[in-house]
Amino acid sequence: MSTQPRRWFGALLGVSGALGALSACAQIVGIEDTVVTRGDGGGASGGPGQAGSTAAGAPNAGAPNAGQSGGGSSAAGSSAGGASGSSAGSSGAVNQAGNGGTAGASECPCSAPKPTCENGKCVVRGPTMAKASSFYIDSTEVSKAQYDVFLKAKGSDTSGQIAECTWNTSYAPQGDPVDDPRPIADVDWCDAAAFCAWADKRLCGAIAGGAVAVADVLDVTKSQMYLACAGASKERYPYGGFDYMANYCNTSSGFMADVGKSTMCEGHYDGIFDLVGNAAEWVDSCDSAGGSDHKQDNCQLGGGSNIKSDYRCETYFDDIKRGDHSYLFGFRCCSK
Repeated sequence: MSTQPRRWFGALLGVSGALGALSACAQIVGIEDTVVTRGDGGGASGGPGQAGSTAAGAPNAGAPNAGQSGGGSSAAGSSAGGASGSSAGSSGAVNQAGNGGTAGASECPCSAPKPTCENGKCVVRGPTMAKASSFYIDSTEVSKAQYDVFLKAKGSDTSGQIAECTWNTSYAPQGDPVDDPRPIADVDWCDAAAFCAWADKRLCGAIAGGAVAVADVLDVTKSQMYLACAGASKERYPYGGFDYMANYCNTSSGFMADVGKSTMCEGHYDGIFDLVGNAAEWVDSCDSAGGSDHKQDNCQLGGGSNIKSDYRCETYFDDIKRGDHSYLFGFRCCSK
């Protein structure tokens, strides 16, 4: 059995390395491995002492997380950093406000499996996350409906992208639209990385953080995607063992199934589905073959797809350009 990534994906699709028009990218801010400290709600974003969005005497004045973002205060006229103040709540009682959003038991800062802070609560954007060894990984591929939330939030804003993705000008997927419960498809590497950064996650890469080297994508001690699929024993299939089980994973149907529908295609860690089959999944593992033209860099896709029965955890396609897209290309995210 070969231990190297496979290079025949383009032949299966009947295309060359340039698989169609460019797609989108941007906003890969926070792709480094850090605890998320962003606060999106409560007090208005800004410097110390800026008036918060909850006015004195208004319903729920001084609500939890008021003043949490950017040190904004919880009620007009209160002191810097959301310092303690009093405002009449909706019941007429006096509520404690401010203190950097700590009043009312704010959950932030946040980390996986609910890495994003919204209005003092830790939430998950995109698929729910499940624990795989020392990290978290999305339970399913990102669905079209989940990706649409990202598109709506970002609109035409393509700022903040990493150097390898500055050529991208839109997040919109290419190709024919897919149904909401199915994996988002026709996205390039930069689209996938941008979504994961927006979700305060990252495109799955090295267990220790950052990108996983191309030579290490099949090393369970180094690769998040491969460990989640093959387990510490490097088994062939996510459902365990080395024997192919027909219809366990969506590997030969020729169509994309709804995310998580193949309940027998569960990873070595509970609650993680479709690590083999369905959509081929972008991985944070690229070379620098493109030189200054990073859309021509070669990147990895893991887990095969839905067009051939013998896809395994060890199946990786490594001749796919960073700027390529296909109706078979999707992704999921991992924790930072």
